[in-house]
Amino acid sequence: MGRVLIAGTSSGCGKTTVACAIIQILKNRGIEVNSFKCGPDCLDPMFNNDIIGIKSYNLDSFMMDRNTVKYLINEHKSEITVIDGVKGYYDGISFTKKASTYEISIYTKTPVILVMDCSGMTTSVGAVIKGFLKYRINMIKGVIFNRLDAKMYPELQKLCAALRIKCYGYIPKMKSVVVENKNLSLINDIEIDDLKSKMMKLAEKIEKTLDIDGIIEQSKTARELKYKPLNVPYVGKARIAFSYDKAFCLYYRDNIELLKKMGAEIVLFSPMHDRELPEGIDGLVLCGGYPEMYASELAKNETMLRSIKNSVKSGLPTIAECAGFMYLHDVMYDITGVAYNMAGVVQGRCYKSDVPIKNGYIELVANTSNILLKRGGKFKTYEYHVYESTDPGSTFTANKNGENWKCINSSPTLYAGFPHLHFYTNIRMAERFMRCCIK
Repeated sequence: MGRVLIAGTSSGCGKTTVACAIIQILKNRGIEVNSFKCGPDCLDPMFNNDIIGIKSYNLDSFMMDRNTVKYLINEHKSEITVIDGVKGYYDGISFTKKASTYEISIYTKTPVILVMDCSGMTTSVGAVIKGFLKYRINMIKGVIFNRLDAKMYPELQKLCAALRIKCYGYIPKMKSVVVENKNLSLINDIEIDDLKSKMMKLAEKIEKTLDIDGIIEQSKTARELKYKPLNVPYVGKARIAFSYDKAFCLYYRDNIELLKKMGAEIVLFSPMHDRELPEGIDGLVLCGGYPEMYASELAKNETMLRSIKNSVKSGLPTIAECAGFMYLHDVMYDITGVAYNMAGVVQGRCYKSDVPIKNGYIELVANTSNILLKRGGKFKTYEYHVYESTDPGSTFTANKNGENWKCINSSPTLYAGFPHLHFYTNIRMAERFMRCCIK
């Protein structure tokens, strides 16, 4: 079993393109490969799942403790695990190392290959590499040069040799990159097939300039992780409906797999296209996504809106995060400002905000006992949205860098709010939800 972490010198340097290409190449060679994305972003794992066709998860050292990070890597280990970094290698929350790619690499003792954007640089490349190597004790074992003129590569190989750092090849300058637009919910099936074809062509091209065999060998140097196994209880059987279509497409794969371990049967359904909720369900999850892009279609499906409203109002245990929360409102405005009637569970309007919204990592404390936590219970998460609600809720208190505000509509059978949930920040939330579904 091997693993390698693809990090970057900065956001936009091309690390995710490189990571995706390496994953595709390994898969093409018949190697069992899976991936993790550092941080809370669901888009890159969605791309890896839908376009490359592998299982992809998230690792986040703000939402998860060190032991949980190591547990999840072992839980999903494969022949080779490729971890895709976030931001620049050392960049965390503010000017700390918290929630950084660097922290994940240290937690997991995973060898790092640093991706550098060489646009507009020649010998300055050496200064950047030396700076990254000397800044902190780190796991950097090699470098890949992105957007590089092939004529420069021999000199950069000599430079790497002088710095005693392994060079794993380069990515030539290309007019377009297949993974620049990964919002798969906004494209059609024909375009997805085209993306798959482009991804294969990109992998074929890049394989000629990368030292894939060397990367495989480096992955084998990763140490076996020592950790304390997490106690995931079997709670009992429960049939849980889980939204999944173009409007509801952002979720953490680990949430579904954790619920399954606890005994859940997950039934996927489409709020856009199905007439009503699946029969015989004990719980409902409305996940994240882009309902504002499909407000008209969602509003036209009146039978589904009624089915969800009646079920939630009748006490069906329900988690509605971000997009799901928006869908539960009386009214939601689409991206052009047109208002549409929605499910009518939350008494308010959901609209695009004209002012910046509190986005980023937060810690939440329950002000009242609810479907997920007892009063005083806590969990860490990430909030990112451009929409606001006239009824954001008040059953939790959010804290971000000392700033506090009330949020989330919750009850003994409901969680509805903008903050997303990753159950591995507090497994008791999943257990409590399951017990509510079984009851």
